[in-house]
Parts: sequence; structure tokens; C-alpha cells
Amino acid sequence: MLFDTWITVNRRLGAAAVAGAVLAAAFGAHAAAAAAAPAASPYTIVDLGALAGGTSTAGGINNAGVVVGSSTLDSLHQHAVRWSAAGAITDLGTLPGGGFSYATGVNDAGQVTGASDRSSGGFGYPVRWSAAGAVQQLGDTATNRLGWGSAIDPAGRVAGGQRPADSEGSPLGILYGVDGTPTEFGPDLQVASGINGRGQVVGAPGYIWQNGVVTHLAGVDAAVAINNSGVVAGTTGTHAVRWAAGTVTDLGTLDGLQYNFARAVNDAGQIVGYADPGCQPCASPRAWLWSAGGALIPLDTLVPAGSGWQFTAASGIDDRGEIAATGVHNGVQHAVKLVPRVHVDVNFQPAAAATPPGYLADTGAAYGARNGQNYGWSGDNSVNARDRGSASSPDQRYDTFLHMQKPTSPATWELAVPNGSYLVHVVAGDPDNTDSTFRITVEGVLTGSPVRGVHWFEGTVRVTVNDGRLTIGNGVGADNDKIDYVDVIGGV
Repeated sequence: MLFDTWITVNRRLGAAAVAGAVLAAAFGAHAAAAAAAPAASPYTIVDLGALAGGTSTAGGINNAGVVVGSSTLDSLHQHAVRWSAAGAITDLGTLPGGGFSYATGVNDAGQVTGASDRSSGGFGYPVRWSAAGAVQQLGDTATNRLGWGSAIDPAGRVAGGQRPADSEGSPLGILYGVDGTPTEFGPDLQVASGINGRGQVVGAPGYIWQNGVVTHLAGVDAAVAINNSGVVAGTTGTHAVRWAAGTVTDLGTLDGLQYNFARAVNDAGQIVGYADPGCQPCASPRAWLWSAGGALIPLDTLVPAGSGWQFTAASGIDDRGEIAATGVHNGVQHAVKLVPRVHVDVNFQPAAAATPPGYLADTGAAYGARNGQNYGWSGDNSVNARDRGSASSPDQRYDTFLHMQKPTSPATWELAVPNGSYLVHVVAGDPDNTDSTFRITVEGVLTGSPVRGVHWFEGTVRVTVNDGRLTIGNGVGADNDKIDYVDVIGGV
């Protein structure tokens, strides 16, 4: 079963049980303060700490860098927690009367999902915490309807599941609406594990559910996460896999460890997970990062040498490339956040539009210093900024854009970066119109050429910058190019 979650939830909720399975393995970590790294290290380590005297485990991360997970209070109690972008920890508590909870996902609004018991030492039920920390049980409240929430979309809908009313069998896939109302997927689809901004939900055995329509993913045993362009991270047999438009890519394994599990995928297509020998006593699990065109990269090779960390699982990755992981340092477990040393994320929008969490706004101004960076257009392009306010947009980033090819507008946009290699994710499109042929280039490399008539196009390329400026422009054959947002991640 996916993440061995059912093994955990089928037991009485206790600190050892959930920490051992739902959040993916036996962890251990106590860390020093956020580690300063030499310039050669592409990521820095932020030790997220734990509740007083306890250990902690990471569950998920949003685009503002907020991490959720769980932390032990004592040998019998464990609570869901949320760490702010700055690292401050908040105890999210439990349902009334409960003694145990954990968090698995957080959206950009700060809403959190996971599970909680209703009596100390009892069973778990799917819950959602508001941004203010108020807890709500989701779905059927009958005693036998055990389950959990796995992931939460921008609107606050939760993908998860509960056991059937007769309490027989594993939890079944359910989408909980904004008001908590459950939509059950049917007897053949197990608990849902991921959801994107388009309302696509994934789970086992290898399915995408959307508005009652089910697509079975050939070659995928368990789908665990899905990004906004429909790329799925999952598992087939003992290996992590990537599914995209019907093509399955086997990500292999790491260090010859027998089992490899994917846990999350961001909009740039980066996937994180962990490889596990699946036996005791054996080598510890090892967390990894995968990017398109590359191989599995152990997380411990991305941080300063000699840091003393052993990362045993990676459970989340945001669109800025930040990774939520759990590691071991001096024999005690802590959740950590790994932050790319160079990452810049820009949303193209009118000046009056809301700026998405974690992003800098580009409102069409000419190149110059702003928001702690140097970026902008080859001339003033502000008159061509748009904010559609469309309900069909997956989130705010897809709702705003700047035209790149209006007759009197500049054609290029630049960002000052250190010379080096970058993974660049570009999103183009318009929720209201399909009148473009998107051919956007990054450093002269075409991000892709979709068929005309689509609302959005996303492309990710790996480029090298040699002149101190990353340049985005229009490729040959582009027609009415529109750029929504860009993620620039260095060192991977």
C-alpha cells in the first residue's frame, strides 16, 4: 500500500505508529541551527526543530516555504505542527478529546490536512486545519470510518479517504469539498494521495480522478502526487516512477537499495522521495531529488560537506525548489527544509493584482533593481499586464500574465543571476483565450511548442548563463506569446 499508510492507520494511533509509517519510515534527527554552507553547496539546511523535548517529521511544504508535519510530545503523544517560513513552530493540536495527530499537506493559503484521533490512543480520522489553526473533521464521523487527509488544493479541497461504513478493507478514495462534504470515488479506488489546482486527484492503483471521470495509468501501481501540468509521481513494483502523457519513466533506485518511493512533484517536474532497504537491521533509508534529464541525487550531496546530516526521507518540494525532509543528526530526528542557494520566482501581473505567496511581482517595468533582485523588460511593458479573475485558473499565478508580443512592447525579459547552470520553469497562457502559439525561449533554448488552442503551456529547461543575465524571449514562430510566471532554480 501507498506509503504503508494503511498499516499505520489500522493500528491504534500512537507516536511510534504514525511516525513509523504514514510519514514514510523510521526517522531520527536532532540538528544544529541552520547550517551556513560554503559557496560550493547548492542548498542550505534549515533545522525546523521540534516541540519541547521531542522529535519531528516533515510532511509537506507550500510555495511560501511553510512546512507541516508532526512532533512528539512524549512517548504516547504526537501532534501535527506547522512551521512558518521563518521556522517558528505551531502546535496544531487534535480533535477534541484526542491525543494524536499528524499533518501531510499544506496549501498556499496556510490550510493544512492530515489526521487526528478523537480519544487518546484511538483511531485516526481525516481532518483539515484552517489557516488560523482551527481543526475540522472531514466526511463521515461514524466510528468505523477511519482514514486521513493526504493533500490539499489551493481552494482547500482535501484528497484522502476513509474505510467503508462496515469497517472492512482499506480506506477508499474521497475528495472532501471546501465545506467538508465527501465525494467517494467507488470501491475500486484506494485512498487518494495527491491533488493539483485543476481538481485532478491521484491514488492507487494508478489512477487520476477528475469530476467523476477516472483515468487508469498503465504502468503505474500507485500514483502519489500530481502537478498542475498533469505530471504524476508514483511507484511501480519497487521503483519510483514518473508518468507524463502516457509515458512512464522508471527513476530507478539509489545505492542498490531494494525499494524506492516517490513522495512529491512540483510544477517544474522535480520529484523527491526516498530509497529504503526494507529490512532491519540494514542501511538507513536515503532521501533524494530528481530533475528532468538527470539522475537521482542524494540530498546529503546537495548540502555542505561534513554537515553531519543523514536525510532519511523527502516528503515535499515546492515550486521554488525548497524541499521538506526528515533527517538524522547526532541520533535525534528533526524535520528540515533544504533551500536552494539561488532561486528566484517571479509572477507577471498588473501592479494592483495580488502577488502569489513566495513570488516576486513583475508588473512590466523596464529592467532595474527591485524586490532585492535585478530584473525586468527591455522597455516599459506595464500597459500589457493582465489579471483575468477567472475561476478556471488553477491558482493566481495562472490568472495573471504579461503580453510579450504587442506591437510596441519589448520582446525580452531578463533576470540578473550568477553565471552557472539553472533549471527554469516557464508558464505561459490565458484562462480566457486560446489565441496563442507559445514559443518562449530561455537563453535561446525553446521551452516547447504546443498545438495552438490551449489555455496554458508549461515548459522546463536546463540552461547555462555566462553573461550574468538569464534572458527570456520569443522563439521563431511565436504568435501572441503571454508569460504567466517563471521559477529559476540554481545548482540542480
